[in-house]
Amino acid sequence: MKMKKTALDDDAYLYQKREPKTEKQKWAEMDSGQRRQYFLDYYLIKVIVLAAFVFVTGLFLWNFIQKSNEETVLSVALIDESLNKEDLEALTQELAEYLGADGEKQKVMIDDSIYTQDGGLQKLEVYLYNKQVDVVIANEDTYRKLAGYGYFQDMDEVLGEASAEYRDIYVEAAGYKESEGVSFEDHESGQGEKLPYGIDISASSKFHNIKQYISTPVLSVALGAPNRDNAVKFLNYLMEEEKNELVSQKND
Repeated sequence: MKMKKTALDDDAYLYQKREPKTEKQKWAEMDSGQRRQYFLDYYLIKVIVLAAFVFVTGLFLWNFIQKSNEETVLSVALIDESLNKEDLEALTQELAEYLGADGEKQKVMIDDSIYTQDGGLQKLEVYLYNKQVDVVIANEDTYRKLAGYGYFQDMDEVLGEASAEYRDIYVEAAGYKESEGVSFEDHESGQGEKLPYGIDISASSKFHNIKQYISTPVLSVALGAPNRDNAVKFLNYLMEEEKNELVSQKND
């Protein structure tokens, strides 16, 4: 005997669990206009975000690869000095040519953003600790302070046989008492042996013509300088005209 369909059966059908449609099924049931709107509503933002992420990631990786292929042939830190932009660019380019660097993969870095009044010495300390600086040029009083922390090399050792050319303009300073544990808080700074950690480059016309604030510039080679030979070449570059004049006077 066939059972009569009741309203209860209809309600039971309405409340049956329905399987949700897949994205493929939804897409197949839409016309072109619906598909376009569906894409705009649900996928456009995601596509834009994904594209931006891929672009930023790619740019980061590209810059990282480029940076890893670069070589710094000389790094100079100027303390409490600010060079004119044109002078800075000209000096950087001329030094690159002088050192035989191509200026792209091999670069000369000159940092004139280190100021003692703005926590610059802590910034310099990080550079020195990571051996990212070859040469430091500072006013004489700042030079003596930094020499006292043990941050510079004895110029006699740096210059070797060429030291005789510069002994007349050596600037001696007391170094650090011990060879380890150097920091700005140590009380043994400036208690070490007096040595020529710097050279007075006041006579350098090349530096005199571009400097603005340093009155008595002293050049030092950083402890652990990665490009010590180029640091010496930089000194020779700055004093080139004065050395030639000295030689000329002796010949006369």
